[in-house]
Amino acid sequence: MFRSSDRRVGGDVLEDNLVSFSGQQDDQMSDDDNAAPEMSSELDEGGEEMMDDPRKLALEDLEGRVVNALDDVMQHSGVKSTGQTSVQDELATFLRPVIEVAAHTAPSIARTYYQGGVSIAEGVEASCDEVYQQIVSDLVLPSLLDIAQTDIVPAKRSASLEFFRTLFKEFQKPGSWLDVNYMNSANAGPYGSGNIGKRSSSSQRQPPAQLRRRQAKRLQREGEILRYWVQGSIACLTPGVFTAEASEMTVASRGVIAASASIRPSLKHIAQRIKDADDRGANKIFAPVMQMVELVSSCCAW
Repeated sequence: MFRSSDRRVGGDVLEDNLVSFSGQQDDQMSDDDNAAPEMSSELDEGGEEMMDDPRKLALEDLEGRVVNALDDVMQHSGVKSTGQTSVQDELATFLRPVIEVAAHTAPSIARTYYQGGVSIAEGVEASCDEVYQQIVSDLVLPSLLDIAQTDIVPAKRSASLEFFRTLFKEFQKPGSWLDVNYMNSANAGPYGSGNIGKRSSSSQRQPPAQLRRRQAKRLQREGEILRYWVQGSIACLTPGVFTAEASEMTVASRGVIAASASIRPSLKHIAQRIKDADDRGANKIFAPVMQMVELVSSCCAW
């Protein structure tokens, strides 16, 4: 009798435990089932947010184009694949999409898909700052400097130096980051197409505060690309980069050419910084320029 009652009590306890355990499983399963819709809804919200911001979509496309072009350069063997062009021309062809994106497509995207601000002008300026930072400062310039400083193929180092010279030249064209045409016009630089005539420039004059702000931003961007250009030249002028004498002389000669091309705009930039009483900005580029000049002198003494 005692044993039957214990058995019954034990069975009731076991049954209760099984019921509670199955209930916990149901709760866990229901929680997992509820988590899936929440995760999908978050993904949907992220996709909707991306679709609501066409500038982000455009920037992702530009980044993809730049990365693909840089991958082609990194995978290049340094030997021309066709008999019609030189290896420098071939590498320049690979790098041309990067120049087009950085100098022309990026500012066009910035002024097309700007977001609202206190005014249209400030909205365009904020958009230009974001696009320039993401495409040029964070991607294009560091990637090419890395090639100039670390790549083991002399041809690719030489191509990176030529890239900086071409990019600086393209940046000064109308509608790009360093556009100097009609500096007192609201349509100059990346904030407008730059395709304006002298007759219309007077009617598009901008407030003095806005003009000073944009000129300061232009000078800052000019100093940045010049520093990268000079640093890339220094890397190729430093002796002992390659063990092969032919490779050493090839890269050094390209470094001398790049340095010679960058000296004049660098000195003009330093003079402008001194004129603006910006000693810190002048010193940031003065020291590497002097180092580059010293290396050029030593290379010429070879």
